[in-house]
Amino acid sequence: MNRFFKSKSFKLFFVVIAALILGSVIASVVHSGNTPLSSALATLTHPLQKASTAVGNYINDYCDNFRSSADLQKQNEELKQKIADFQYELADYENTKRTLKIYEEFLGVKEENPDYIFENASVLSRDGVDIYGSFILDKGSAKGIEVNDPVIFGKNLVGIVTEVTLTNCTVKTLANPDVSVAVYEARSNETGYVTGFEEGIDTTVFKLPGLSKDSNIASGGVVYTTGIGGIYPKDLIVGTVEEIRKSQSDISYYGAVKSNVDFSELTEVFVITDFEGQGIGEVTEE
Repeated sequence: MNRFFKSKSFKLFFVVIAALILGSVIASVVHSGNTPLSSALATLTHPLQKASTAVGNYINDYCDNFRSSADLQKQNEELKQKIADFQYELADYENTKRTLKIYEEFLGVKEENPDYIFENASVLSRDGVDIYGSFILDKGSAKGIEVNDPVIFGKNLVGIVTEVTLTNCTVKTLANPDVSVAVYEARSNETGYVTGFEEGIDTTVFKLPGLSKDSNIASGGVVYTTGIGGIYPKDLIVGTVEEIRKSQSDISYYGAVKSNVDFSELTEVFVITDFEGQGIGEVTEE
């Protein structure tokens, strides 16, 4: 405290205050009469009065600006918080809307196929090394999921469960050449099978091989599962024929079938754990 009273700042402050007081006293005296002495004193103290007024105005302006700046900063912080709250609510709304859409689609599938038993699951992770887009779900045998259970998104077939633990399972997509699905094309009613390209051209495009030059399958045709084999239920959507291509290995042709779903963007799917005819005709290893 003693150091403060001895500081230059305090001494300057004291001089200014003393000058202000002196100016006020002299001004009072000056205004009480018009003697030469009072006029002289008034002349001498006029600069002090102007200085004191200027200092007072500066202090008032500074305080006003300080209060304005503080208020502006507070309003700015409040606006930032409101924006953050709004963004959170918007994200929550979008997530809710997306979830409702997913469940509406699956409700439609359930109504059309009351024999289906579903287990919803979330995508935990994806295999970055697998060019065919396999992924891991957050449900496993504890929820009744088994190897060879089909995985769907709405009415669209995504793939099949290939590995199961108590709490997780691995799904190989239709893009994987290890996966083969018996199908038919709706317009021509021709049958065949769909599998993935060895080279992994696109995780949403598969091939329908073995077509003849005179095949009635054409671009725009919708491909569905036949239900033969007991692994996949009938009439799940596999995709739409984009074009018919000539095979490079033989004289046959094949259809390039594109899925309606981008597997790389899936966050929620449903696993069909049971359906009428499941396992019938399925080939098992002994």
